[in-house]
Amino acid sequence: MSVRVLTLPLEASLVAAQAALQAAQPGEVEWVLPVGEGVLTTDRVIGTPVHALRLTGGPGVTLRLEGGSLEVTGLVTGVSGVAVVAVDAGLILLGARVEVADVTVRATASGDCAALSVETPDGTVVIDSLTVLAARGDEATGLRLLAAEARVTGLSVGDVEATVGEAFGVRAVCRRSQWADVTVRDVVGVSAGVGLELAGFTRADVSGLSVSNVSGGSATGARVLVARDGEGLSAVDVSASDVKALGTEWSVGLLVASTGALQVRGFTVQRVQGAFALGLLALGGRGIEATIGQVEDVAGGSRATGMRVLGGPSLEPVAVRDVEVSRVSAAPVPVAAQPASTWSDWLTAALDALSASVVGPLTLPVFPSDADVVGLHVAAPLGGLEPVLDVGTPGEIAVEDCSLFVITGTALQLEGGLRTALVRRTEAWTSVHAGWLQAEQLLLAQLTWHRHAQGLRLGPGEIRAYDSLFTAIVGAPFVLETDAELSASPSLFAQGAGPPFLEVGPLPYRTPGAPEVPPVLFTGGLPLPETVDLRLVPDAAISRAAVPVPGDGPRDPAPFVGAWAPDVVPGCDVRDPQPRAFLAAPERPIPGALVDYRARDAQSLLAVMLERARTVMAPWEDRGPADFTTMLLEAVAAQLDSLAYQQERAVVEGFLEDARLRRSVEDHARGLDYVPDPGLSATVMLRFRLDPVALEALVKDRLEELHLPVLPPGTTALEFLTGGGVLEIPSGTLVANVSTDEHSLVFVTESPLSYFPRLEAVTLAESVQPGDTGATLAGLYPELESGRWLVLYRGRGERGHVVRVTSVVLATDTTFVGWDPRRFAPEAFLAPWDPAPGPRATVLGNVVPAHHGLPVTPLPEGFESDSAEPFARSLAQWRALLSPVVDASQVREWALPFHPVSVLATGYPLPGEVSRRGTPQLQVSVEDDPWTLVDDLSVQGPGDEVFVLRATPTGGASLRWGDGVNGAALPPRETALGLSLRIGLGTVANVGEGVLTRLLQVPLDPQRSASAGELLAQSMDDVRLLVRVDNPLPAVGGRDAESLDSIRYRAPAGVSQPLSAVTADDYVRMLQQLPEVAGASARVVERDLRTVIRVTVLLRDEDTLDRDELLRRWAGVRQKLEEIRLLGVDVEALPPRWVPLDLDLEVDASAHAQADQVRDAVVGAIAGENGLLDPDRSGLNGDVQLADLYQAVLRVPGVTAVRVKRFRRLEPHAQERLESGVIPIGPEEVATARGGYWPGSEGVLTVQVCGGLR
Repeated sequence: MSVRVLTLPLEASLVAAQAALQAAQPGEVEWVLPVGEGVLTTDRVIGTPVHALRLTGGPGVTLRLEGGSLEVTGLVTGVSGVAVVAVDAGLILLGARVEVADVTVRATASGDCAALSVETPDGTVVIDSLTVLAARGDEATGLRLLAAEARVTGLSVGDVEATVGEAFGVRAVCRRSQWADVTVRDVVGVSAGVGLELAGFTRADVSGLSVSNVSGGSATGARVLVARDGEGLSAVDVSASDVKALGTEWSVGLLVASTGALQVRGFTVQRVQGAFALGLLALGGRGIEATIGQVEDVAGGSRATGMRVLGGPSLEPVAVRDVEVSRVSAAPVPVAAQPASTWSDWLTAALDALSASVVGPLTLPVFPSDADVVGLHVAAPLGGLEPVLDVGTPGEIAVEDCSLFVITGTALQLEGGLRTALVRRTEAWTSVHAGWLQAEQLLLAQLTWHRHAQGLRLGPGEIRAYDSLFTAIVGAPFVLETDAELSASPSLFAQGAGPPFLEVGPLPYRTPGAPEVPPVLFTGGLPLPETVDLRLVPDAAISRAAVPVPGDGPRDPAPFVGAWAPDVVPGCDVRDPQPRAFLAAPERPIPGALVDYRARDAQSLLAVMLERARTVMAPWEDRGPADFTTMLLEAVAAQLDSLAYQQERAVVEGFLEDARLRRSVEDHARGLDYVPDPGLSATVMLRFRLDPVALEALVKDRLEELHLPVLPPGTTALEFLTGGGVLEIPSGTLVANVSTDEHSLVFVTESPLSYFPRLEAVTLAESVQPGDTGATLAGLYPELESGRWLVLYRGRGERGHVVRVTSVVLATDTTFVGWDPRRFAPEAFLAPWDPAPGPRATVLGNVVPAHHGLPVTPLPEGFESDSAEPFARSLAQWRALLSPVVDASQVREWALPFHPVSVLATGYPLPGEVSRRGTPQLQVSVEDDPWTLVDDLSVQGPGDEVFVLRATPTGGASLRWGDGVNGAALPPRETALGLSLRIGLGTVANVGEGVLTRLLQVPLDPQRSASAGELLAQSMDDVRLLVRVDNPLPAVGGRDAESLDSIRYRAPAGVSQPLSAVTADDYVRMLQQLPEVAGASARVVERDLRTVIRVTVLLRDEDTLDRDELLRRWAGVRQKLEEIRLLGVDVEALPPRWVPLDLDLEVDASAHAQADQVRDAVVGAIAGENGLLDPDRSGLNGDVQLADLYQAVLRVPGVTAVRVKRFRRLEPHAQERLESGVIPIGPEEVATARGGYWPGSEGVLTVQVCGGLR
């Protein structure tokens, strides 16, 4: 990259630089603007289409455009560190890629004004820290943006004023864009004022948007539209306030619309005013999620809406959660609570307009003119003729955890059509109309509706209401429309409003006395005595509104104001007329007999009872063994002995350290968030071959049937038998060892295997070296395809290697196969002609993974035992136990008749993978309705048809289902269950190679061709003669269930390891535990709505990873952050900021050292792997010390001395750090000298070697 430093006067320097640029070769050019104020008085176009031009400034650099605009064009265009002041002009940036960083712009014009224009219709725009201080003109725009892809961060726009037409803070058209930390304020237009207008065609992501003080004839705080069938729109942490329409048009705080999915989370809309006021409008074509928001102070003339959510005709759900709408007002109030049908028509027209748009800016139809005042309007109606109903069930509408306060119209409107709607945990206070709700099925739960003039209007549809309060409602609490059915309404409380307050006026006393103060009082005298009766006149208006209290009867004495009258006996005396008697002291209890609490067995308990009998049963003397009382006491002692044992056992099983039953230990461990290891079934690779003698005999018989002398030319025996098809060994094939004792082991193939004779043993063309992820095979093998398993086999007793093909490349006479990089070769596998000593390797291609476990499933209808199939007959007795009938009114558990249940992990374990987790192989149906296996019932709902697998005291397993609160309960009657499972688990199946050689059963697959199926549709004895099977490698992965001692030790230890991050340091500590993370830092960022934790993560080897591996590791980091974050806390994961360094060293080499080798060694010691500036070593916040640089270079063999001539950051006007001896690096920065994947991370390392051999 060439650098040119411009001088003042700037205009002449730009002319000379442009002339030199046009004559230069294509490449990257940087022009450094001079310190001071550079003035341009005429229109200028700088840059060429074949150059990457960057204008770089710094502190004190100002570009003043007086009457002339500046247009910068190029292959890549960049402007950074510049303050622009434009008078009747503007700054225009063009190019395939435009970069803007640390730029401030102030523009005024006598005509139209655009402070900054960025245009790259097919390119990318990156804006980081742009500030528009002012933009004033007839029509004014702070930032005008046109791009295919845009990433905008740190944008601030203010003081945008249009004196004639429209004013836009930001106006952008992008196919895909990301906006973060955007602030727009003080936007004023005569005809219209818009804070932010964004039109997207594929995807738009907005976070941290704040718009305030927007006014005009019509006013919109933010308008974000996504057209076509794109990926959707996401808006997080957005706010709009003080939006005011000065004319008779609409005033909208926040408008978000997308033909795809729409997500709005963390929004705030405040103080929206206009003739027609609308706080928030959310429009989504394929599902809407609006959560965690607040809309308040929406004041309109004749129309006002706090929040309107409109969903298109799709199967996706619409959800509004945790939203507060308050103080929505307009006049007059509509007579009816039902929303106008024009909004449904407008919704269809708006979605059609967005879907048909191909260029921006995007527009929506004119809003309906029907007068309406509503707090929250949610509409996603589906009619009976919608095409989407033919392909699935529509998603539900959910309004949950919402609050609606002080609405001068209708509090809640909900239109669902044929959808199901849920309104839960929602409250509405003080409105004219409580609401209008309609859906095919409507559920109301935990509602609080208080102080409304009219109640809820419900229907048509099925309505269910639970646990709700309707109070202080003047009309009926709720009214059912035509065709509405209230199917359930338990736990409802409704109370009407009391009568309105009466105008009382002066109190109508019987003899109130003179209305004025006697004048004699002012002269110091006393007024004449006067009779005053302050009792109320009977039947006065205030008396009718009085609330009687207990004891207010006609016989009670007349009340007086103040003290009692002298002639009136007081209602009570100071002395209690009926004093309460004193309670006698309780008698002391008679002491009983002493009890020996250590008596726990029958003999000692009997001795205690006999001793007690001496006192309370003195006449009883005959205590022989034939005495009835003795027999009774002995029977009671025996029962108490059993009861004492059960008590002691319950106490023992109540503590993790003492419990002896697996069920108790596992339940204690689950309470500590520890999941015991259930074990794992072993996995083995099975090799299938065809016996040549049996195959030849089968071919001979077939030829005789067809009256053919020999095979047709060019046809193999297998092709002749299958009719040219492929012999497929189906999945579910059973293979066992040849042992006939009770320890027979059965393995089941995981997937079907297409058998090819050529793949039985394939020769390697080249040896496979350690770490290789592919092999070259001798010959062409088009039969190989992705997903096929192979075994690198070196003979019996030698270690092999299992791989799965991911790519196949056919060459002239070889075939290259690649496999998963995680299955790299652990050691060398030698080709036949490799001179290295060791066993030769071949590749086995007709192999498939199989897992330990005997499948036990119900017999199909019409199954009859065959004398030729003894294995099937033996299974029939087992399968009869798999259709039990359970009385669910008596038990909640049922013990499985077989154990242990297999736990299966698919595939074959990776090298070194010893802790694979599997899934229990158990399917349960309740009256032919399948139920789902889960880990825990406590987090399930009352309608979830689930069950758990728990240990029994005898070491088996049992099914446990819910109680109707946590998980669905079985019907309280005899219920038929259906079971299908595999049995077999643990290390017992880790057999050696060559053990599994008996083919038990080959399931017939009706999908296979008839010709290929005929080979396997014979009796099993004939199939065993034809198909031979063995395991070339030992079985691996079998693991017994975790021992009780291990659970007792590991469960409490897990509590000391926090599972959630609370502080910023917790995020750093937990992320650094990941092997792919080299460093991390975290800090708290305060936002308007909630706090955000911003985490900077440095991945290990990040500067050398390819894009796919980089994305995979980032996905793992984001998954970890999602696991450890607390609910309600947002976390942002960002890559580090790479800081390239500019280092210049002069090295003295010894007389006998090679100069080139010394230079390469010095570069490696600084920028190489594990060098001083290796990111994995320096890490985040790693200051670069000059002393460390000297030590790193002087340790290189052949270096006698070193001089550092330049030691600084690689950036314009960077400060030299030789004197201070350290280059500070921030907590979110990484020093680098060799560059990497991220752009702008390439440093400059200059090493000059003096002396040495040349």
